Amino acid sequence: MRVVILLVCMLTLTACQLFQTRDGLNSEQIAVLQKYGFQLSDEGWEFGLAAKVLFQFDSDEIAADSQQTIANITQDFLDVGISGLTLEGHTDTFGDPAYNIILSERRAMAVAEVMISSGMSRENIQVRGMGGSKPIADNSTLNGRSENRRVTIIVAN
Repeated sequence: MRVVILLVCMLTLTACQLFQTRDGLNSEQIAVLQKYGFQLSDEGWEFGLAAKVLFQFDSDEIAADSQQTIANITQDFLDVGISGLTLEGHTDTFGDPAYNIILSERRAMAVAEVMISSGMSRENIQVRGMGGSKPIADNSTLNGRSENRRVTIIVAN
């Protein structure tokens, strides 16, 4: 009987290891992240919503199509058990840096509210305002500034 119990325990652990990856996410979770274009970084799996140009200059209002994209991502996350994440808000480098920190936090909170209304628990969302400290494009061009006005979703390893 002990041998059978030991064998069942070993098989269960082996099965868990097959579905668990080295970074703590299972293959189904990684597939969802990759579906949306998340990329592995030092902080975890990151996705910048810049491609959708979420925010106009000096605004924290999210366009309706971007709200739907965020809702879809949230629903897919919940479907595969991804429930904890960090939202980093960003701005371009124009204007007062202290104001940009506040604006970037408001942007991250706006995305958080869409995720919460889509079923994500408020307690599982960490929000950070980064201001213009982490640009992904050249702030000297109109297009570059537009790309820098974004929120990055980070799913920890």
